[in-house]
Amino acid sequence: MSIKKKMGMGIATGALGLALVGGGSFAAFNDVEALDSNFKAGTLDLTVNDGAERVFDLSNLKPGDHFTEKVVLKNDGSLTFKDIIAEVTFENFKNGKDAPEGGENSAEEFLSQFTVDIKQDGTLVDNNIPLTALQTHSASGYPIASGLSSGQETNFEFTITFENDPDKESGEYVQNVYQGDSVDVVMNFEATQQAGENLTPQNDPVAK
Repeated sequence: MSIKKKMGMGIATGALGLALVGGGSFAAFNDVEALDSNFKAGTLDLTVNDGAERVFDLSNLKPGDHFTEKVVLKNDGSLTFKDIIAEVTFENFKNGKDAPEGGENSAEEFLSQFTVDIKQDGTLVDNNIPLTALQTHSASGYPIASGLSSGQETNFEFTITFENDPDKESGEYVQNVYQGDSVDVVMNFEATQQAGENLTPQNDPVAK
């Protein structure tokens, strides 16, 4: 055999070898699976019967007066509420020092004369709470309900009383100094989520 033929056969053999090596990276059978997943966040949606906040007007009242405000809270979201928090602030305080018996008071001093009773769905849950105590809680909120599921609602009654103090000083009732005072009590309601959970199904082999 001539040298040219031997060289040609060697080159052809080498090329076939390379072709076999390259072809070894492809398989005749193949199976590709796709895992479809859908991620959607649930919703927290708290609705109040007449808006997101409630304003109580404490004006033109006398000791012994009381009034009741009704609030309906509903879970219109898809997630169960962990807690419903009432956050209380006070606005538009007016000092009645120009009234005939009025005195120099702060909003806190005036509000210390008021207490609150709270009923949930007709059941008394807290009573005789000073309004100033609700303000103290407002930094972290005052929890009034928990565990409200999607679609559920709960009814609250807030009864605010101007306490009657019979004490006198120099023949004058001590509460005379609050004549002419007024303030708005603003109550905002906030729903919080439950703690996160491990949602891996029990029969998922990956979890075992």
